[in-house]
Amino acid sequence: MELGALPCYRPAVHDLRDPSVQRAQLKVDVRAGEPDWTPARQELWRRITAHDFEPDTPFNFTQRLARDHGWSLDEARAAIEAYRRFCFLAMVSPTPVTPSEVVDEVWHQHLIYSRDYWTIWCGERLQSPLHHDPTPGGPDAQMTYRRQYAETLALHERFFGPPSPDLWPATHIRFAGPRYFVADRRDWLTLPRPRAWLRRLLRR
Repeated sequence: MELGALPCYRPAVHDLRDPSVQRAQLKVDVRAGEPDWTPARQELWRRITAHDFEPDTPFNFTQRLARDHGWSLDEARAAIEAYRRFCFLAMVSPTPVTPSEVVDEVWHQHLIYSRDYWTIWCGERLQSPLHHDPTPGGPDAQMTYRRQYAETLALHERFFGPPSPDLWPATHIRFAGPRYFVADRRDWLTLPRPRAWLRRLLRR
């Protein structure tokens, strides 16, 4: 379903100013047989898409994300769009969700922008706190996150269609091992893998 052509439904008779009522309306109930894009979820997505990650500053959020990860601006914008969708899914999912590594990198950076994250993003856009809980480690946690990630992919397909494999790799690839690490370029020389270099070259 195209995001710009979401179906419109008659608003439910509830007071959306009550945060508890609003959060209850957002959660997906597979037994209810309700439409996916309810008025409350449409309004949530409208608020999320209204958030500005590229304010008119000399060095904005998107530019920093691109610089720190060696991404083009278009790649950074695609990652931010995936992050928007993930946060929407976190609000509507009845169970915990797990991000892809690309989405997690955007989330990490957003947490650094603490005023924007907690006051604007969580306070006004999501209208609910969204905490980033690190893994406790161990095989049990690994199994839990694998299951949650697969469920997140399925929920993404339900609301936004099949996720891009570049941004949301399959579960077995996502948990094959860490893809990102911090390296001091004064001490390390990093070279692109030939396949990754060719893929980026052909995108231009």
